[in-house]
Amino acid sequence: MAFPKNLLADHEKLIFDLKPHWVALVPSVLWTIAAIAALLLGYRGVEEVFDENTRNAKMVVGAVVTIAWYFLAALPAMRWRWTMFVLTSDRLITRSGIVAKHSREIPLERINDVTFTQSVLERVLGAGDLLIESAGERGQTKISDVRKPEQVQLMIYKQTEDNSTRVVRGQMGEIAGHTPPVEPSVTEQLDDLGRLRKEGVLTEEEFQAKKAELLKRL
Repeated sequence: MAFPKNLLADHEKLIFDLKPHWVALVPSVLWTIAAIAALLLGYRGVEEVFDENTRNAKMVVGAVVTIAWYFLAALPAMRWRWTMFVLTSDRLITRSGIVAKHSREIPLERINDVTFTQSVLERVLGAGDLLIESAGERGQTKISDVRKPEQVQLMIYKQTEDNSTRVVRGQMGEIAGHTPPVEPSVTEQLDDLGRLRKEGVLTEEEFQAKKAELLKRL
């Protein structure tokens, strides 16, 4: 299921919409195989213990195995189906839930660091975990079973940089009283800051503060 486009703001662009890597389904597959084996062994055991009237006993075995399979295999698979990891031009979103929905959003300007981890097997399969460090009460957010985490990490960094550039440029545009160009480079922003300071639009304190903010992103 794709991320609903009506949840995006008018100016917001969808960068990617990912489901967890299929490796997250491996436990469900293994539990399904185990459930089939348990069901066959259970039926055989019932036939050996009860010479007659095995129907009710088989129904009990089937019900127990089915309930266990549902919670151990089917439910996690459905959760995988309804989980999504979304990056937009403004925020990072994780959504999950089959009936009741749970959504967590991190504005890009609050993201301080993005790291990824992979085991040897995950590296071969192209999966891994992301750890998002953000400003605020949440601190760290772990996103498991991400597809191609290294590429996703780079895309988040790039979009965070673009978002910061737009924010700074917008602030400069408000101060200068003109409409800001779209996504200027950091070098262009530094040149504009110097010009605005010479023209007296920015004070020395404002200039130094914005310059330090830009230099941190180089």
